[in-house]
Amino acid sequence: MQISIIGTGAMATLFAARLSDVADVSMIGSWADAIETIKQHGITIDGDSCCHSVHTTYHPDDAPAADLALVLTKAYKTIKASEVAAKTIKPDGLALTLQNGLGNIEILAEYVRRDRALQGVTMQGATLLGPGRIRTSGRGATHLGYVPIELAAPRDFAVSHRAYEVSALFNSAGLKSHVTADIDGLVWGKMIINAAINPLTAILRVPNGALLESEETIGLMRAAALEATAVAQAKGITLPFPDPVERVKQVATMTATNHSSMLQDVLGKRPTEIDAINGKIVEQGQTLSIPTPVNTLLTSLMRAIEKNYSVEDAQSAEKELQRQLRAAR
Repeated sequence: MQISIIGTGAMATLFAARLSDVADVSMIGSWADAIETIKQHGITIDGDSCCHSVHTTYHPDDAPAADLALVLTKAYKTIKASEVAAKTIKPDGLALTLQNGLGNIEILAEYVRRDRALQGVTMQGATLLGPGRIRTSGRGATHLGYVPIELAAPRDFAVSHRAYEVSALFNSAGLKSHVTADIDGLVWGKMIINAAINPLTAILRVPNGALLESEETIGLMRAAALEATAVAQAKGITLPFPDPVERVKQVATMTATNHSSMLQDVLGKRPTEIDAINGKIVEQGQTLSIPTPVNTLLTSLMRAIEKNYSVEDAQSAEKELQRQLRAAR
């Protein structure tokens, strides 16, 4: 199978490395350091005995036509990534988003057609140590949602089978995978966890586990999770866990030493996914007349932090993040 992975960040690098053992993989991105480093030296995963060779390019025209385009960019890049996906996949190819937050599958479907768009949720984790170099930070399952048959093209009466083919490929690469009929519940479940943990770690500049060390931060996590749960329930979403607050605490405990992706973005002076996570909770809460004051506050604080980024601080913040990551090893 020919796969195009759109993105060059931690998760894109992880999936490219693992899938390169069982398929022909190309990475398409705009980060020059990553594109050139991987082109010359391959991908390095801490703990692996060798590098993983992957084709890299800046433009989809320079990659072989793909059976599968895997979108692994930040949510604020989804439109551009979807344009790339539409250009790189074959006429009968699929595009799969494993991104965080809400709204990504709708955008992807606009560009590649609904019957060629798949949505997934992954519990794999990775930390970017540098261009083309990562450390894994979680080996959870990746769940894929098949395309509802009523939305599929008339010719493709067995469209759900294609999700099983992708899942089998992931499993053969050591990426534990399942196909689910309730992908919306899993998407919301992960988003609730991210909404409760990620912005607080980014605002306070602390690893995930530090949020469990005070009643104040536990209370904020609880409130954010319960607000999001109320919105999900109003939409008829069935969550994959009975108690969202306990699940948030469990994840914070299991990932206690991890720097959330939002914290890494803030330290690197990069845009965050706040609008696709807490911002979407606020947006949908307003539509449903459900109050979301804590998620509103977290969204506003994160937007304020982003607006206060300065160009002069960018390089020093990135160097500090790398120093912290090296010290944690």
